[in-house]
Amino acid sequence: MQRPKRTSVYAGMALVAAGVAAAALVVAVVADVREPDDCLRVDDSLTSLIVARSPKGPITPDAANAIEDPFARSRNSVPYGNYYIIVMRWQLPDGATIDGVWGLGTNSPKPERGQALSQHAPVDGRASSLAAITPSAMQWTDWPNRDIPIQEGDPLVQKARECLTHS
Repeated sequence: MQRPKRTSVYAGMALVAAGVAAAALVVAVVADVREPDDCLRVDDSLTSLIVARSPKGPITPDAANAIEDPFARSRNSVPYGNYYIIVMRWQLPDGATIDGVWGLGTNSPKPERGQALSQHAPVDGRASSLAAITPSAMQWTDWPNRDIPIQEGDPLVQKARECLTHS
């Protein structure tokens, strides 16, 4: 009976270890992609701007988050430098709380890491645009959806909503 060579045993162990390491790397990358690490805080001045155009009465912002939409620029004929999906929860005059989603296209620079998203350019359709995306945002604010290529069904809208639930 012939004894197995030690080198083939060690080679087999090395292949198993490499396979385990590769699988761990794949799991780590997939987990990192799924985390809401793109969530941005929204500056009070931006939430105030959104609710200032409420034709149904005063609404009070409760919480807001945003994420960048890196794909919107490729879907729009009037590209802005940056696009964001803003989700905000607010209180109605009767005390009820609801949320809505808006799209922001802007030529303002991206916020620095750890800083809140704010609006520095006028919302005039040239320097930036703001548009109500969801029915509740359309009902409670007057931001017509002119040139923001973001729809309620976009997967990033759901991701933005998850940011709000985790804040």
